Amino acid sequence: MDKHYIGSVDDFIVRVKTDSEGWPHVWFRGEPGGIDTLLLPKLYRPRKDGTKHNENKLLQTFRMRAPIFATAASCPDNEAVDRWLFLAQHVGLPTRLLDWSESALVGLYFALREDKPVVWMLNPMELNQLSLSDRTEVMDEFSLTWLGPTTRVGWETRANLGSANIHAAWTLDSIGLDRPVAIRPTNIHPRMSVQRSGFTVHGKNKSSLIDQVPQLLIRYDIDPKDRVAMQQHLYLLGISNSTVFPDLDGLAEELADRC
Repeated sequence: MDKHYIGSVDDFIVRVKTDSEGWPHVWFRGEPGGIDTLLLPKLYRPRKDGTKHNENKLLQTFRMRAPIFATAASCPDNEAVDRWLFLAQHVGLPTRLLDWSESALVGLYFALREDKPVVWMLNPMELNQLSLSDRTEVMDEFSLTWLGPTTRVGWETRANLGSANIHAAWTLDSIGLDRPVAIRPTNIHPRMSVQRSGFTVHGKNKSSLIDQVPQLLIRYDIDPKDRVAMQQHLYLLGISNSTVFPDLDGLAEELADRC
């Protein structure tokens, strides 16, 4: 895994352009660098008392109780397990998903919200190629998440990357792949659209992406003393609280920081 130190937005843009050359798709994630759960979904991080989350109980109870807390139009149909998983992740429920963005500047924005900023760059197509290691053709598109966990190609039945690990979340890993997969989600909220959201969905291997696919990752570390200057530069480029969170909460946070 390559690791670089970034001192400015310009430096970050130049490094990303160089490092991603030849990658058909590039995803970014901002995280705090001083933790031991880097690139690990919240579901697999130990709780404060040291116990583990019960994934199936979390999801089934969330789907059962969510409609009373929201309007009927905002909850998916019961059978739309992909959308339920996206919704659960969006509102903060621990899931096997990790949030990514197709925008380098959005990834940088989220990193700069942390005291010790780190931006990760991922090659999502190569991740999917590796996760289906028996496939010989080159993958250049993301699979659809609302299809079944397998799909028929000619006379051959293959795992559908778009839904195999999603269905595994609801079936106690009785199906699904070993490695994580990268998917483009159904945009169930405006934030997902403006943030150009993508997700990696863990499979049966519950370890961090760093442990599973370090060769597909590049890490950018930012000195905390450069945070404020880089945040101001992002604002000039149109990346701010109200553009990344296009709602009243995002507007209020932006005004509180700038007025």
